[in-house]
Amino acid sequence: FFFSERSPRRAMSSFTKTPKSFAAKDGTAIHYDHYAVHRSNPSEGDTNSLLLIHGWSGSSKYYSPAVFALLDDDELLARSKLSDIYVLDLRGHGRSRFTETGCEVKDLAQDLREFIAREAPPGRLTVCGSSMGVAIICCYCELFDLQGVENAVFVDQAPLQYEAEGWTLGSKGLRTPTDLANLQQALATDMVAFAAGNAECCLVSPNSLDADYMQVITKETLKCDPGFLGSLMADHTQRDWRGTLRDKWERVSVLNMAGAESQIFPVEGVKHINDLLGTKVRHAFEVYENCSHWLYIERPKKFAESVVDFIAGAPKE
Repeated sequence: FFFSERSPRRAMSSFTKTPKSFAAKDGTAIHYDHYAVHRSNPSEGDTNSLLLIHGWSGSSKYYSPAVFALLDDDELLARSKLSDIYVLDLRGHGRSRFTETGCEVKDLAQDLREFIAREAPPGRLTVCGSSMGVAIICCYCELFDLQGVENAVFVDQAPLQYEAEGWTLGSKGLRTPTDLANLQQALATDMVAFAAGNAECCLVSPNSLDADYMQVITKETLKCDPGFLGSLMADHTQRDWRGTLRDKWERVSVLNMAGAESQIFPVEGVKHINDLLGTKVRHAFEVYENCSHWLYIERPKKFAESVVDFIAGAPKE
C-alpha cells in the first residue's frame, strides 16, 4: 500500500481541497478539510455529501487513503453522486485545539451539530464514524435527533465498551475501571511509546503498509495531549448507547462494519448494533476479513466501495 497527498489522476473528475475551520460554541477552533468534487458531465441529482469522523487519538489523516481511493475512481464517484466530502479533526486531535478542562463525548456531538448547521452540507448527508466516532453519532442522536443526517456508517465499535450485567461483548482491552487507569497511566508515562504501539493494536500487519504514511499517523497521535485523551476515554468507555440505538434511533439508515481480526472489539459486539436497530430502519452489517480496527486504512478501496454502495441504496447484506 502506498499513499500520497498529491492529486490522483482522473480522466473526468477533479476536486478542490480546502482546509477550513470554525469556532465552536465555547470558542475552540475546530478544523476540517473540504473536498469539493467536480465532474465534467455531472448527472442530475448530484446532491450527496459525506462527513468522515475519526476515532479516539486519530485525526483526519487517518481517512486519507480511503478518500483518495474514492477520488481516484470516476465510476465510483459517479455512482456515489457525491458533490462534497468533509473530513473532521475532532477537538483535541489533529489541527483542532483541545479543551484544557477536559472533554466528553457530548461536547464532540455538540461540535458535530455546529458543523452541520454552519457548513450546511448539500443534499443527503452520510456521516461516517470510526470507533469513538460511532459514539459521537449515537450521542448526536440522543441530543439532536440526527438532524440533517440521512445515512450513517459505523466502523468497528460496540455499543458499550465496559463490562456490565449480561454484557460481555464490549472492548477487549478496556473492560473495567482498572483497565482505564492502566491506559491513563501509559499515556501519562510515555506518550511516544503509546503512539508507536497504537498501530500494533489496530492493524493486522502494520509493517506491510507504507512506512512514510505510518509515520504520519503516529505523529498525528502525538499531537494529542495525554491528559486530554485520558479524560476523554474515561467518559467514552463507560457510555452505554444500547438504549439509544434500540429506542431512539429512527429514520437514518446504517451500514455497520467490523474487522474480523480486530483486537479492539469482538465481531459479535459490533454486530449487536444491528440487533438493537431491529426492523426500524434499513441497515446492513459487513465483516472485513484479514482486517483489524482501522479497516479503512487496511482496505481503503473496499471501504470506499462499501460506503458508495450503501449511499447508492445497495447495502451489502
